[in-house]
Amino acid sequence: MLRWFLVSILSLTVLLLALFGAGWIWIDHKDLAAFATAKLERKLDRPVHIGALHIHPGTWLTIEADDVSVANIASGTRPQMMTLGHLGAQVRLTSLIWGPPETRNIVISKFSGLFERTPAHLPNWRFGPHQNDPRPPLTPEQQAKADAPPDLHSAPGLRNVTILDSDVTYRSANGAPYKAALGKVELASTSDTSPLTMTLSGAYNGTPIVISAEMEPIRDLRKTPQRPYGTKAHVTSGDMTSDFTGTLTDPTNFDGVEGHTTVTTPTSDTLFSVAGIKGDHAPVKLTLSGDFSHSGNDWHFRKANGTIQTSTMEDGDFTLVEGSHGKPDDVTAKIGFGRLDINGLMPILAPPGAKGSKKSPSTLHADLLLLTPPDPDPLVHFDLAARQLVYNRLDFANLKIQAAQIPNRIDIPVLRLGYVGASLSANGHIEADGKSSSRIAAELALTHGDIDRLRRVAGLAPVPVNGSLSFRIIASANNVHSLNEAMSRADLTAAVSMEKGEIAREIVEAASMDLRLLFRHAKGVTPITCLLGVLQMHQGIGVVVPLRLRTGAGTIVAKADFDLNRRWLDLVFASRPFSTSFFALDVPVRVSGRFDAPVLSLARWSKEGRNMLADSNEVTNLPPALQGFAASNACARPTR
Repeated sequence: MLRWFLVSILSLTVLLLALFGAGWIWIDHKDLAAFATAKLERKLDRPVHIGALHIHPGTWLTIEADDVSVANIASGTRPQMMTLGHLGAQVRLTSLIWGPPETRNIVISKFSGLFERTPAHLPNWRFGPHQNDPRPPLTPEQQAKADAPPDLHSAPGLRNVTILDSDVTYRSANGAPYKAALGKVELASTSDTSPLTMTLSGAYNGTPIVISAEMEPIRDLRKTPQRPYGTKAHVTSGDMTSDFTGTLTDPTNFDGVEGHTTVTTPTSDTLFSVAGIKGDHAPVKLTLSGDFSHSGNDWHFRKANGTIQTSTMEDGDFTLVEGSHGKPDDVTAKIGFGRLDINGLMPILAPPGAKGSKKSPSTLHADLLLLTPPDPDPLVHFDLAARQLVYNRLDFANLKIQAAQIPNRIDIPVLRLGYVGASLSANGHIEADGKSSSRIAAELALTHGDIDRLRRVAGLAPVPVNGSLSFRIIASANNVHSLNEAMSRADLTAAVSMEKGEIAREIVEAASMDLRLLFRHAKGVTPITCLLGVLQMHQGIGVVVPLRLRTGAGTIVAKADFDLNRRWLDLVFASRPFSTSFFALDVPVRVSGRFDAPVLSLARWSKEGRNMLADSNEVTNLPPALQGFAASNACARPTR
């Protein structure tokens, strides 16, 4: 009985070994392409083509596949979603039993993958019988499951992987392509407990890029997301270099990212290229560093500092929240500059057609586009501060500005800055005015404007008046495209006031034609009780009326016409008879000519000349925002 049992067992063993050997030989020579194609087509519900598929048994199971393709969805932009020239890989046979899988000698060549959303926002990576049908919004539970990082506890060990002549493209619903060309990618590790290294040579949207990275061992990758996965990466592209040191909780989706990054480039050519800015531009030297993070739809760059051209960023906080389907992204920026030089940033901000070259960036004239698109993407909200602001030849201090871009409009609720000792505050908005132009409306207030300092920066001749001015301005401009155009074409209504100051006594006596000047020279100054002027200006041409100056030695009223474009003025003034001495003739005087060389003469000594000054006796036609400001000035009361 025992002998029969042993013979039976031996015979069965021989039979099984024979069958196994025959199967081994059969598998080693069998092309499994047809079998795999049928399986994949049923699984994906898409046409699949596999030219050849062989599996060679051994201690290391060898897999070879050639000429593989998976069809795209019906509304895709190309027939094939994925194509593969060749795949070769070896898997340790025992690791398939005991796990996790261990691989080596993986070679992928001529892979091309297109991942896109159709104009109807259908993703082509959705498979199955209803892949071409719109789906209802996901429930919170479904969304949480979809957003959960993949389970990498059984991630295969990678001894060496090579990817050649391949590319991966993502195409958004609006048709924008983002293509990563993978010329050569190599990953290697000696074991699951040794660091995993990667080198990549390729391009992004045609811009060459080289990446080298050292990551923690595969053993640590399997512990994600509970334990973040550490990595160090160095990126070069043209003259740009970037370094990242940090961790990821979902490395396969570049999610759960936390780390420190730096970017350095002497020209920003690479950044311009990646941003899609073509053609010649002046170089932009940039050095930035900060803390970068990405989780889900939220991207952050905090504690940013460095230099952009001659501008120095001391603290920047940037947040981008990706919009849901059909909605724009949202960008919030809070930036602190030591020095903000708009002139140096014009290669980035210049309107189309602005003159400039890589050899001569100084030829760019600072001007800012006033763009109010109907569907901005992203929506932008920013809070910016700078101790110094340089714009063309203007030098400002202590800038503070808050702005928000929404469809067809930019709101600016806060704008404050200092200029030659004066304080300027403003608020306003920019709205669409046609397809390519905008209209702007603003309210401005200036205080502590020293007359002599303002006179010097305006290029005016010295004036015998000292004191500080205050302004209130209502400004608007229509059908404009840039800030400089808006400034030159703006319509202004303004009131200027002074309640403390002084003026040379001889000026008051000269204005009143005081006969005593024939026998003596008036010395000293007389206090200014008040000053009030009201300005109306259209595209640089305007009138100041009334213009009143009240002093202890007399009251002067005036009317002025001016043209800022020609730097020309025509001023007529006279003293009020009730306010001057017995010896004053109170004859109108005229000052006209260029700002830097005015000519003094007598106005027509007639009733007509005096009637021209009569307008100065009433403060009329002021917008409500200026009426309170003007009414608080003592010179607002009519004179006799």
